[in-house]
Amino acid sequence: MRMRFLSRHGRQEGFSLVELGVVMAIVGILGVLAWRWVVSTREPLQRPVIVSQLAEAQLAVEGFVLANSRLPCAASDTAGNEDCNNANAVLLPWRALGLSSRFGLLHYGTNRGGAGLDLARDIPQSVSPDLNLAYNGITALALATDAGVNAAKAVMDQAIADATARRNAPANGLDWCNVLRRYAANPATAGVLEAGNATASMPVAFVLAHPGLNNVFEGSNVAGGVGGRRFDLPGRPETFGFDDISIGVGPADLSSRIGCASRLGAMQAASQGAYAAYDNARLVNEYWSLRVFDIEQARSAVSGAETGVALAAVNLALSAASAALAVASASNTEGITIFGIALSIANAVVAGVEVGFAAADLVAANEALAESIDKEAAVRAYVIHLFETFTQALRSASLLDEKGLNP
Repeated sequence: MRMRFLSRHGRQEGFSLVELGVVMAIVGILGVLAWRWVVSTREPLQRPVIVSQLAEAQLAVEGFVLANSRLPCAASDTAGNEDCNNANAVLLPWRALGLSSRFGLLHYGTNRGGAGLDLARDIPQSVSPDLNLAYNGITALALATDAGVNAAKAVMDQAIADATARRNAPANGLDWCNVLRRYAANPATAGVLEAGNATASMPVAFVLAHPGLNNVFEGSNVAGGVGGRRFDLPGRPETFGFDDISIGVGPADLSSRIGCASRLGAMQAASQGAYAAYDNARLVNEYWSLRVFDIEQARSAVSGAETGVALAAVNLALSAASAALAVASASNTEGITIFGIALSIANAVVAGVEVGFAAADLVAANEALAESIDKEAAVRAYVIHLFETFTQALRSASLLDEKGLNP
């Protein structure tokens, strides 16, 4: 059968059904090729958008940590509010993160481990600027009537009291970083959130998952999925039955991204520096007590030398008096008188020498006393310096502890 049409010149022309079918087949093939081309060119454009959305959500989660010193809990519905009491919640809390509702389709999970390793709950204070030590071993000596010593000691005692009070201050980012550090050191036993499947998985701090181009969660990203996990291993190759895109952030990576390592390191260094200064101050304080004792000994030596000079002077006076008495009481025996006079003069000479030695001892004792006083003054000035150094170091540690992860 042929279909014929009347042209304007009166001739009948047309296509047979076979020819029409061939044309339609060609058009169909071209349509399929065009559709596949559109899909292939559209997907690369959509994938960067998805990755960008996940990256924005990741930054929002990390910003939440900096502001609240914990990870956000997942949401149980599309309203986007945290639901920390629902263990089955799996949606991103977009409202709590300050994001738009278009982020509500993302799945989100965080580690809710036990034994103080729940990253989404408030934690107790665990980082202390005084290293949880009692700085009570420094007692200024009773001799320290020096205004500089007393002022430095008073400021130091106040710094110690302030640092000790920080132990009971509200927890901040540094305390949460300490929990994260413990989790990173032992994730296998501490973590309860894993990314992967029944045969291969790894503990993570939090995971974000997008359903991909088909807008359907697949694999372990399905709530209550394979092995009880909700999230697949990030980077899983795309297949016909899986096109989800996800981001998993481990505890060590999260610690580095939000500055935990540098802040905790600075805090630890400041605290240890404060303790080193405290230890030096305590030791020098003990040395100071020895210098004070040395002054007391030097003063005793001066007192003894002064007594020695006085006794030598008395002995010299007695010897001189004895010589004078020997001359005055001359007897008829000329030899005996001369001998007595010579003996008295010899005693006077010896007494004079003893006075000289006693005077020299007194001079040496006074010099030793002056040297001891100078040494004590130098040590006292150094004690003031160490008190001030310790105070500055402890206050620096306290400021870092109070600052936490804030800029």
